[in-house]
Amino acid sequence: MRGVGVAVTAIAVMTALTGCGGGDSVGTAGERATTTARAAEKKARDELTPDAVRGDVRSAAAAARIGHLGFLDTSKAGNPCRVIASLRTGDAPKRESVDSVLAVLKARGWGQVEQMLADDTDQAWRLKKNGWEMILGAGKVPEGAGIVFDADASGKACGVPMPSRPAASDIVPPEAPVLP
Repeated sequence: MRGVGVAVTAIAVMTALTGCGGGDSVGTAGERATTTARAAEKKARDELTPDAVRGDVRSAAAAARIGHLGFLDTSKAGNPCRVIASLRTGDAPKRESVDSVLAVLKARGWGQVEQMLADDTDQAWRLKKNGWEMILGAGKVPEGAGIVFDADASGKACGVPMPSRPAASDIVPPEAPVLP
């Protein structure tokens, strides 16, 4: 029996020295740090800022190889989570140009493509990416022709703080009218 006790003690000492005893070893702490870093990386990848959306639009517009791209300044309208751009062309864009725009957007993660309109002169799609929704329209309008990108997100999806509304207690009700 005494030999069994010595053997158990020896195994316990060996386990403690090698770090395989189930406690917090450096390997376990390192795995936790890696898991935390991966979670932070995923959150950063999932968060889509207006600048990132503008980058997606620029890449898609360059693939069309037509027209001139311009962005509307939406900051004055009080919505930092909206990106509106137009790719102006002389004539209605050809289907090949629109297909190349859609292909680039899909490659950059804009999925759930749903065609909303398709006729002889106008086409429109709805695309989604990380809490953002984009309406992509192509065709001819009285002001010209081209492709319009209109993307927006609400709240945390765009990574930019939204303007807050005043609390209900801060709103002063109008005075009651005084009757004669």
